[in-house]
Amino acid sequence: MTQPPIRRTRPHALRDQLTGALAHIAQIDRPLAQATARIRDDLWAPPRVVVVGRVKAGKSTLVNALIGDRVADTAATECTKVVAVYQDGAPSRAEIITIGGARRSAPLTDGRVTELGCPAEEVAYLNRYLPSLLLRRMILIDTPGLATITAGNEQATRRALIDGFGQTRDASVNADAAIFLFDATPRSDEVQFLHDLGFSSVNTIGVLAKADTLGEGAFGDSDPIEEAQKQSEAIAASMSAGLLTVQPVAGLLAQTAQTGQFTESDADALAALAGLSDLQLEMWLEAQTPSIGTDAQRDRLLDLLGEYGLRHARGVALRGAHAVNAWLQQHSRVDELRANIDVNLTRSVLITRAIAACTQIEHLALTHPAGAQIRSILRQVRQSPQAHTMAEFKALSSLTQTDPESPWVSELRAVLVGSGITGRIGLPPHAHRDAVAAELDRRLRRVHEAGLLGGSAAEEDAVAVLLHTYSMMRRSI
Repeated sequence: MTQPPIRRTRPHALRDQLTGALAHIAQIDRPLAQATARIRDDLWAPPRVVVVGRVKAGKSTLVNALIGDRVADTAATECTKVVAVYQDGAPSRAEIITIGGARRSAPLTDGRVTELGCPAEEVAYLNRYLPSLLLRRMILIDTPGLATITAGNEQATRRALIDGFGQTRDASVNADAAIFLFDATPRSDEVQFLHDLGFSSVNTIGVLAKADTLGEGAFGDSDPIEEAQKQSEAIAASMSAGLLTVQPVAGLLAQTAQTGQFTESDADALAALAGLSDLQLEMWLEAQTPSIGTDAQRDRLLDLLGEYGLRHARGVALRGAHAVNAWLQQHSRVDELRANIDVNLTRSVLITRAIAACTQIEHLALTHPAGAQIRSILRQVRQSPQAHTMAEFKALSSLTQTDPESPWVSELRAVLVGSGITGRIGLPPHAHRDAVAAELDRRLRRVHEAGLLGGSAAEEDAVAVLLHTYSMMRRSI
């Protein structure tokens, strides 16, 4: 499937500026050329997005849907008990990295690693390389899951993501952003683990991953995906300090649509059920021997579509497999998630990478005889309007750690993730210039008054940053 182009944002412009600055610094001498090349490579490396959640929350199914291939094992095997890193590479292959830092190849069966060749507790993580358009743009990290029957799986996730697992530098996963899966209202241990991950609210997306099973289920009076949308909005409101948003996704429908498993034979078997009433369909599902089709066909349709897909896609199947796959794509909501990842998570990663690059350039200035020249080049970047996004990000990160209930949290997040001036201040895209100016003037008065009143160090910093943000916006209109 063709990927949509990534929308350019202020952080993209900031990365371009830093790349130019690094090129200028590289011209000073050969050692600096080598040092800046490493910084540039880190700046442009694909975002590393970790998929985290409770065991059986649907993480591997979602990874398969996003990649567009059934590469992550969804069965209860030893391979689901280790961290797996999916990245672009050819030929398709896999390697196991042990806790001691050793590497060895792992055999593939139908494109998946089904055997580790050693106990799961000896594995630090699994590297899986495969040619993939999506994986050229991001690296996906699948994790074992939280609150498992044994402590080992959760320990593996924490070791790779939080504790860093410092035996060797290669063994550190170093994720930039997170997709956190829920299968219901978040439990206290999930909320705590999300906090422990240490990500900001602008680089963590929540996903209600089994949207087609919520509420009264597939045969209830209300649509479970619509119920999941309401529940997602409630979770997002209650966890706004830790999550950018929460999206409902029917992972099974997404996986089937994206991986090309649903065939014309499946469409024929599904279309044969189109004339059944909902009650008759329920009886067909529960019958020891199905009255239409075979046991194998029924099991396969359930594996591909679940009860929700069976009930609602029967009529669509009369138009063939292509129509069913399009229906699955639309109702799974996976496209909305992809767009959120492409825009919001990518934006956040660009900012954090820019902050890290500036820190490394500062270190070069401190340790090199041409430090004054290096600082001058960096100063030009920091004085650009695009560079202010780093101050906004730092202020938000500090405030969410020290005072997540502060009203400035939502305001800082809005100016970071909004599109254009109007989107950043909560106005419609085509708002009149006078309305934009009036709103900015109101916000400037409010943050100025808040600055006079004082507050915690993090709040004072947030107010100062917002004052600068709104002043720049006001001058630009």
